[in-house]
Amino acid sequence: MAEDEIPSAMPKSGQRLLEQLDRLVDAGQVTAEEASALRAATNAEDYEAAVVRIRSRHARARLEVAVERGQMTQAEADVNLEQIQNGKHPRGLRAHLRKITSNEH
Repeated sequence: MAEDEIPSAMPKSGQRLLEQLDRLVDAGQVTAEEASALRAATNAEDYEAAVVRIRSRHARARLEVAVERGQMTQAEADVNLEQIQNGKHPRGLRAHLRKITSNEH
């Protein structure tokens, strides 16, 4: 498959993400390696695994900040990260992660 082709079995949200990868890499939201993994995904399982790795990296950074600021314990951060690494990324957890790291002390 050519690098700019989008697998037909990819969900619509995945297709949109693949179409925006260059912009996301330029903005620093996705690494070049992560973009390559997403582009190389030939099925939904490979694609989802790549997305989980990206989500985990983003969450880990936010969780580290939250622990440093005393907004959660390391044990709580570990549980949250484990959920994300297991493919659970509920809206409530995403909102919680945004909220705890956006508050300045």
